[in-house]
Amino acid sequence: MDAQNKPAVTYRYWRAWPLILCSLMCYVLTGVVSSIVNVASVLFEADRGWDAALLTGGMSVASFINVVTGYIAGRMASRRSAKPVCIAWGVMFIAGVLAMGISTQVGVFVVAMCLANAAASAWGYNTMPVLITRWFPTRKGTVQGFASMGILLGSVSSMVYTWAYRTLGPALSTVPFVVFALVALVLLMALISDWPEQRGFVPDTMERCAPVADPASAELAEDAELAAGAATGAAEATATAELEEAGAARHAPAASEIRRFFANPVFVLLTVVLGLQLVFSGGIMVQLVPRLIEVGFTLDQSTLIMTLTSFLACAGSFGAGIIGDRFGAKAGVVLTFILGAVGVVLNLVPNEAVAILGVVCIGCVVGSADNWPVNICAELFDRRMFSQVFGVMFPTIQLVGAIGPALVAQVAQAFGGYQAAYVLLAVLMVVGAVAFPPLMRIVQNRACADNPRHDVKTPQG
Repeated sequence: MDAQNKPAVTYRYWRAWPLILCSLMCYVLTGVVSSIVNVASVLFEADRGWDAALLTGGMSVASFINVVTGYIAGRMASRRSAKPVCIAWGVMFIAGVLAMGISTQVGVFVVAMCLANAAASAWGYNTMPVLITRWFPTRKGTVQGFASMGILLGSVSSMVYTWAYRTLGPALSTVPFVVFALVALVLLMALISDWPEQRGFVPDTMERCAPVADPASAELAEDAELAAGAATGAAEATATAELEEAGAARHAPAASEIRRFFANPVFVLLTVVLGLQLVFSGGIMVQLVPRLIEVGFTLDQSTLIMTLTSFLACAGSFGAGIIGDRFGAKAGVVLTFILGAVGVVLNLVPNEAVAILGVVCIGCVVGSADNWPVNICAELFDRRMFSQVFGVMFPTIQLVGAIGPALVAQVAQAFGGYQAAYVLLAVLMVVGAVAFPPLMRIVQNRACADNPRHDVKTPQG
């Protein structure tokens, strides 16, 4: 619904608490593998003689695998129910992290790491946003902003893994994450449906309504209501035409329109620019602990700083979602680019307190980087077409972001430290902040011209 048709009721988010909590937990799990590798690269090099560079470099391989599973997740979520797809990724994640714990060979560990990371990414980044957008088509930014706080909260995984490794031993070091994933799976299976109408809730407002077995019927009814409200003398004829058009679009998910967008070089370039934020977040977070050690902190201090600053940065992630809903995703994307540039510059200052402040800014970027593709896609397409477009758009963004860990590692190795890599990331963030607004304006105008009806959401920013 657009702004003038929004019902004037209080948003009852608590009625969707299973979805909101499960989404938060899934985003926590997206960072578990990289957090484990942050610590394991140090512990295993000392205890087992494994090459730390091999483990951190393996995260780039895992990131490229994420792209493949992302496309698969997108196609599955658009063709089938998103809920069982989420369950499948949860089971795969549990199997992967269990194998990481019991493995004694570096090859097995790397394969399990890639499996678990791909499953967590597909679960949290690629599939849960489909459910969020279906439940909160208008307030998706706020809910997504809250859920993506899980990325920052997931930084505690480094401390959890360190504790489990030293207390329970290497074989049981990943058990806490298995338990956490099982809780998310129980919530998903028992209390969440693909569409809020199936649970007896109205999208966004979470007002009580009669449960609808076929969500398409509720969507058709909404289209009829909007069409009838806009009609004048020929209300019935207009409503019927709108209803037939909506039904046809729903049975044929506008594949030609999606292809038109991805054949447009400006839209592709917009997707690549959004991917720069994942280059930034992936490149920094996988190697944040080694960078803090390079600054002068110990391993325990580094993991503690990473955890504390991430908690502080949660406010930035949630604030990004509110900005997206109130001022448009374009303003939020530009702000995130600026924060990224400021964060790495502060981290380069030879002062520990300033470096910590830089990590807080970096945490805000990491926490909101995956929020903006969801908002941009949802602003251009409604909740019915979201899964089709997002299923291609976000894996493409991931493909760009996959170079992040290897890029930072290689530049740091070539120049003998992370300073040069951080300068490069600052430049990329400035480029993104400058390039994104005109690209978004062009794509937005194209979307509105191609679809003048309410199927396309006009961004506010």
